[in-house]
Amino acid sequence: MAVRNSMKLRNLVTSKSRQIEKQLKGKFNASTNLVVRALSGDKSALKLIGQMGNDGARISEFAPQVKEQMLNAIKGTEDLNQVLSDIYKQAGVSGEKIERAVQSATLADTHLANVLEEMKLDFTSAKDKEVLRHQQATDHLKLKAWVDKHMMEVDGQYKMLQAELQTDIKQRTIDLQHDRELGKYYLETGDNAVDEFKPKKQYAGRSIVQRIKDTLLGF
Repeated sequence: MAVRNSMKLRNLVTSKSRQIEKQLKGKFNASTNLVVRALSGDKSALKLIGQMGNDGARISEFAPQVKEQMLNAIKGTEDLNQVLSDIYKQAGVSGEKIERAVQSATLADTHLANVLEEMKLDFTSAKDKEVLRHQQATDHLKLKAWVDKHMMEVDGQYKMLQAELQTDIKQRTIDLQHDRELGKYYLETGDNAVDEFKPKKQYAGRSIVQRIKDTLLGF
């Protein structure tokens, strides 16, 4: 806890120096109150001023050398980068000229080699195209003939299957109708019902599934 200011001496300066006191507080992180408290023996004020003094003394001690070394580092960095910049710029200009000369000679040599190779490849390419065209035309004709034959076979089998399925479809209709009639007959006659009294037409002797297998799969 801070020591209470019990100083009996009069401070006649502060009241006449308000603007300067503001500068003291704003720029140096100190105040008249802090100074008076320290002079009155306030421990926290004494410690704070002591630390500020130690920091200031340390900075003042090393400031000249730190300033000199930092200025040397900054100037050295400037000189280093200026030298490298000049070297790089000249290297760029000279490198570009050299590269253009090399590329020009290389391009002329490559052009000649390419022309000779293109003449050779042109004949080979034309020959390969003709071989491929002939092979594709032959394959297309073979595939078209197979597709036409296959479609004719499928169409024929489908027509045969449709004709055969008409019987089965008719039979399923009759079966459903007979089942309904038989059910009514059972309700009317009970135990006296005789199935033979309700005969059913039989168009198909085999199931639809079996007929499909016989027609499409051959078994």
